This record gives sequence, structure tokens and C-alpha cells, in this order.
Amino acid sequence: MKNLTSLFLVLALFFGIAAQKAKAQAIVTAQVFAEVIEALTATETSQLNFGKFTPDVQGGQITVSPEGTRSKSGSVILSGAIANSGIFRVTGAPKATFTVQLPSTISLSHQNSEKTMLVSNWISTPQQGSGTGLLANNGEQYIYIGATLQVGSIIANPVGIYTGTYDLTFAYN
Repeated sequence: MKNLTSLFLVLALFFGIAAQKAKAQAIVTAQVFAEVIEALTATETSQLNFGKFTPDVQGGQITVSPEGTRSKSGSVILSGAIANSGIFRVTGAPKATFTVQLPSTISLSHQNSEKTMLVSNWISTPQQGSGTGLLANNGEQYIYIGATLQVGSIIANPVGIYTGTYDLTFAYN
């Protein structure tokens, strides 16, 4: 009888542990979601333009802010011509954030010679970096671009038109 009681206790203990293991597991069916959003696009609505000026003897710098304000340093003489910041319309998924990546230094080339001027110190509103752009409820935002033009002397940068291109990168976060 003692052996039978011991066997009964061992079996009860075994089945009790097995029952607890079965209760420690659960199977759940869960849902998974994915959402495809529209592509991020950018369109230039206004070209960056440093306006008209004379380099004078030493040259200097001309800066156009993202707000379109033009300033100078050195012996550059500004004319009354209009200067503009670059403006871009960015569209995509409403309320999404995105990054703006600006160029480092680019070169403008004289249309009738091999003379150049450098453009650097790029700045944007909203600022460059991750998560700085936010598309509004209608899925758009305007980005304003400014930079600094390095102007040489009149010999280094003769009279004429200087042009160039630059790349901006807009990407969703």
C-alpha cells in the first residue's frame, strides 16, 4: 500500500506539472499592417540667383539667405538687380517628415571663357538634417535655399553670365 501511495503521488505530481506546462503556452493570431505612401517629389519654383554685381579690385563674397536677402563682403559692388533664394516645392505623404541634404561646393562657369566662381556655405529653411522637413496636411512644404558666392577680382571673374547646377536630396525619414 505504501508503494501504491508513492506511485500515486508521483503520477499526480507528473500530471500536475504537465498540466501547468500546457497552461503556460498560448497561441494568438495577430495582425500585420503595411502602408504604401506616395513618392516624395521636389520641383524648383525659383532659381537661386546672386543678382548683378561688379567684383572691383579684390572681389569678395555675395550671400543670399534662404529668405532671399542679399549681402556682400569685400570689394564687391552690388547693383540694384534682383537676387533670389532657390525655392523648391516638396510633395509626398501628408504629415510625413523628411531630410534635406545640401551640396558642399559647386562651380559656376563663365559662358564665354573657362573662368569660374565657387558657391559654398549652403543653408536651407527648414535646416538641413534628419526630420527637419514636415509635409503639411496637404502633403507639401516649400524649402528655401541660400548660399555664398566666392567672387574673384575683375581679372579672375570677367564680365558675363556664370551658370551651374547643384543637387539637393530630399528623403523620407
